[in-house]
Amino acid sequence: MKHIFLSIAAILISAVAQAQFSSVSTNIVGWAAGNINAAVDVNMNLHNTINIPISVNPLKFGNTQWSHVVLQPGWRHWFVERYIGQFVSPSLFYAHYTIGYDKRTFKGNAYGIGCSWGYSKLLSTRWNFIVEVGAGIIYTPYTEKLRPKYIREFDDEYTYHHQRILLLPIKCNLSFSYLF
Repeated sequence: MKHIFLSIAAILISAVAQAQFSSVSTNIVGWAAGNINAAVDVNMNLHNTINIPISVNPLKFGNTQWSHVVLQPGWRHWFVERYIGQFVSPSLFYAHYTIGYDKRTFKGNAYGIGCSWGYSKLLSTRWNFIVEVGAGIIYTPYTEKLRPKYIREFDDEYTYHHQRILLLPIKCNLSFSYLF
């Protein structure tokens, strides 16, 4: 697994190093929700880029836990020119999450596909501001457990297995992007 991750990182870094025009961005909405996030856009041609955002939240807040790792690779088609004006972006979605509150904890994965629309405003020669919204279909198998501190000595621990297919918003970005 470690070798696969390093190989993918090396390919992405080499693609960014050879690209004539790429960008790195961060989502303000994600930071407001307590997520550590970044995205890389790799140039393909005048009207197309590959967008690879990742978001992580390893934190716990008191009795509430909302931790996740989210990867949303996508392709952006720009109507005018890359990093200028409107674009549409079909994307894939993967998340590994743990949500815990009150007495229950939910753990699972989410897989999906979606589409988003966005607009990029050029602020200077190297900085952009991007607005993007999108929705998608998500399949999520997960388990539900009672938290250990609520299980008494002679109680049975239960685990429920669930599967759901949901139509959800998968992107809500207000991003600053640095072009290089």
